[in-house]
Amino acid sequence: MPLERRLTYKDSILFIGSCFADEIGRRCMDRYLDVMVNPFGVLFNPCSVSDCLRMLEGYGTDAGRFSFIPDDVVETIGGYVSLHHHGSFCRPTPEEFLENANAELARSSEFYYREGWVVVTLGTSFIYTDKESGMVVANCHKLPAGRFERTMIDADRVYDALSRYVAARPERQWVFTVSPVRHLADGLHANQLSKATLLLGIQRLVDRYPNAHYFPAYEIMMDELRDYRFYADDMMHPSQLAADYVFGRFMEFALAESDRPLLAEAEKVHDMMQHRILNSGTPEAVRFEVRRQAALEKLLSGIKKR
Repeated sequence: MPLERRLTYKDSILFIGSCFADEIGRRCMDRYLDVMVNPFGVLFNPCSVSDCLRMLEGYGTDAGRFSFIPDDVVETIGGYVSLHHHGSFCRPTPEEFLENANAELARSSEFYYREGWVVVTLGTSFIYTDKESGMVVANCHKLPAGRFERTMIDADRVYDALSRYVAARPERQWVFTVSPVRHLADGLHANQLSKATLLLGIQRLVDRYPNAHYFPAYEIMMDELRDYRFYADDMMHPSQLAADYVFGRFMEFALAESDRPLLAEAEKVHDMMQHRILNSGTPEAVRFEVRRQAALEKLLSGIKKR
């Protein structure tokens, strides 16, 4: 069912979680919504999402250390990164990693404290714990497998990992969803158990907190898009067609009716901006550039007036 309280172009939306959060967040960004996506990179499990939220909430406060320091840095095959981050944050030197990670932390923490929406997409109930530190890692970064212990958390831990943030800010709206990406390396049965655990934990959140909501991305993919033509070549990730379909359903679920015309206009402008001009010096190309810049300015003005 659609949300009773809907998001609008006035709202900020923070997407955190699996690569499916990237997919939906990028589509929102392309439509000129006020969006930030995965400030620590792709995160798969609820504990790592919780760690990200803890850092965003605590940055700049006196309640402990909430910035990254040299002790956080690990060396991997591709360079330097931390166990809090996805590999996309890897940099050639520790100094470059820390500079980038802390700049992103500052920027995303400021965004987090706006009164808006948080959309969390969970991918798996399996976690990897660093044996030495006891930390649940966001990514193993191809470090020796013996360094980590792999376990599957239960629904209670899914709930506990996220409930404190939902409860702390009742004015903020939270949308939870389970990624339709299948983790086939776990095996078909284990993948189903993992997804079911996430669903049970999220349901407890939705039942407990009126500002927590569930969007059925996983169910849409499993039940409405069952044909394998809706999967990418790896047979695990949704195809672009499937992701577009789920995004459309998300907009039906979340976006206010009053802002649907603005969304349609934003989609037209995005298509115009993506159009590649081969001969930019021709009169027709110049006229097209003028038209699309005018369309963009009109759209941004309309969003500003919301």
